Amino acid sequence: MEEEQSEFRHWDKLPPDVLGLIFTNLSLQELLTVIPCVCKSWSNAITGPYCWQDIDLDEWTCRCQPHHLDRMLRLLVTRSSGSLLSLHVAGLQNDSSFSFITENAGSLQVLRVPLSGISGSVVEETAQRLSTITSLDLSYCPKIGAKAIEAIGKHCKFLVTFCRNMHFLDSADKIEPEDEANAIAATMPRLMHLELRFHFISTECVLNILSGCPHLEHLDIEGCLEVELDHLFLKDKFPKLKNLLGLRLRNDGGPYVGYHEFIDWISYLGMWAECGFNE
Repeated sequence: MEEEQSEFRHWDKLPPDVLGLIFTNLSLQELLTVIPCVCKSWSNAITGPYCWQDIDLDEWTCRCQPHHLDRMLRLLVTRSSGSLLSLHVAGLQNDSSFSFITENAGSLQVLRVPLSGISGSVVEETAQRLSTITSLDLSYCPKIGAKAIEAIGKHCKFLVTFCRNMHFLDSADKIEPEDEANAIAATMPRLMHLELRFHFISTECVLNILSGCPHLEHLDIEGCLEVELDHLFLKDKFPKLKNLLGLRLRNDGGPYVGYHEFIDWISYLGMWAECGFNE
């Protein structure tokens, strides 16, 4: 019986890295409020870097004030002690937060910062620190432009997933609507997954992306209303492309809806609502 009991180890005797791996299955709230109160070894494990290689603060975005979110971000990234592999935080309000992330991105592979107010200039200045990134989400960040995208492409040589979805009105305000897509085509040859929803780009621009990104398997261009491509042509010319989402193909049947038709439709819906017919 004593020999059998000796094969078991108490939870508080487990190595910190093992505890950290187990704790990653818990919610952020449990990690911060419950685990530290259990025992000293668990409290030590939670303050070490083992639990903070993958940080997801998305659930906090809608719950707390921006300055609280920033404080939490800095606390957890600091705890990771350079071992951070994946970070998801939406709604960054200032450039200093993004700069802080890049300063601690020595091992970072996945970065998602959608719905953020960060500027294109800070992305340009810090892109070289993101050289280990393989997946990046800069969706719904209206202050970022083509120069920032180009900097990302030049410095992030291992990038295989890039998400740059936009809101319709933000895309409409861009002076050179195709510059970002052209930057992607010119600087991101390793891409396998690309999301470009609601960009005002042409068919030629999409073809440039497909030619410049020969490994592309998934392309989401939902809302890119000026793009029209032939299914057989795509299958023959770009055989690696497995998923092409949000596109009306020429031989799919039905009318093609372009930008001007869409604007007319939006205006019609607005007049319909003003007249009270939506009640």
